[in-house]
Amino acid sequence: MASNDCQTKCLKDLKLGEEFDFEKVVLIRGQTPHDIKERCLQLCRDYLAHNWIQQTVDSIQVRRITGGLTNQLYYCGVNEPSLTSTAPQEVAIRLYGNKLYNNMTGDANETLNDRSSERLSDVITSLILSETQLGPKIYGLFEDGQILHYYQHRQFKLEEQKDPKLVEELFRKIARVHALDVPLPKRHWIFRRIDYNYEEAYRRHAINEMIEELNCETIKSHDLKAEVQWLKDMSVKIDSPLVFSHNDLFSPNVLVLDNKTASGDQLVICDFEYSSYGFRGTDLGTIINEWGRLWNDTLTVHTFADDSAIKQLLQYYISENEIIFGKSWSQNGMNSTEQLLKEVKLFALIWKMHLILLCLKMDEANDDFPMDKKLLVHLAEKEYENYWRIKSAFIQQNAFD
Repeated sequence: MASNDCQTKCLKDLKLGEEFDFEKVVLIRGQTPHDIKERCLQLCRDYLAHNWIQQTVDSIQVRRITGGLTNQLYYCGVNEPSLTSTAPQEVAIRLYGNKLYNNMTGDANETLNDRSSERLSDVITSLILSETQLGPKIYGLFEDGQILHYYQHRQFKLEEQKDPKLVEELFRKIARVHALDVPLPKRHWIFRRIDYNYEEAYRRHAINEMIEELNCETIKSHDLKAEVQWLKDMSVKIDSPLVFSHNDLFSPNVLVLDNKTASGDQLVICDFEYSSYGFRGTDLGTIINEWGRLWNDTLTVHTFADDSAIKQLLQYYISENEIIFGKSWSQNGMNSTEQLLKEVKLFALIWKMHLILLCLKMDEANDDFPMDKKLLVHLAEKEYENYWRIKSAFIQQNAFD
């Protein structure tokens, strides 16, 4: 009985020392508004019209959809769908919440109170990705959120990694996202955010005391600031190109549709709210960092995917870029398999560092993020252990030479 209870807990209920399963934890943020049904109905009337105008709160279904750590997501559908209406009879409604970070403006400090730039970028990217069929179809954009196509789906997880067709589609889609020309600032952001999180973590919290209390040996023995500098120096050496990036490309943000689209596609990449220009290696390193692993494996020893497996994934990425830009793209040494492999490994480390410092910086009261602080520090320690395991393996391989 206790095991079942812990598996259905929300993030805010998880405490250090308890047994839980990240694969089954309910991912939601904030309380459901008491008038959510009325709000969803009014939005559908305003933006979808047709038979939605005749609906009442009794003739529709509204339910919370789990999986959102930033926004609230709701299913809204007509109980008796019209067979003649041209409007969708079921949609997903996203209500914006505060982002965990804003990567759109130049100064990390000013981003905390500047929500206009980050949501303006959402509108721009959502429309472009909807039109190019690289992201969810958009039916409506309003000040506090979006109305989206509702997809029957499952997440892209370990089993899906074994399906060659799905894997090929995913890496071809990543290439197409990276090839987009989006009217957003073309500048790097990741190290500004890493530096900011480091300073805030040690300014706002008694981190050293908590590190001692929890016996975080890796954080104590490997200086985080020195490691950030090593990553910065290595990023200059590797010189990953600037492209438009998803920047949050984890498996829950890749939807595997129950039914293929008219074009034959079966994947939809979603949650582009952190998307911006950035290093090409960020998306590749993030998704390949998960290869062969489950969410729960954050707390276990991390063995990185073999080079042979990574190179096969990169071939799909290279092939799609050749279709987009021509054969000359892959003839450029900066786009070789060897160069991309270096970027994957370096940015797997950089993204781990980003998450480590985000955990150390966050707290429930100041960030509206529902996790116990001691658990966050514990997760940072476990991720830093894995960081050093795979970094040591990369160094032994001469991966960055």
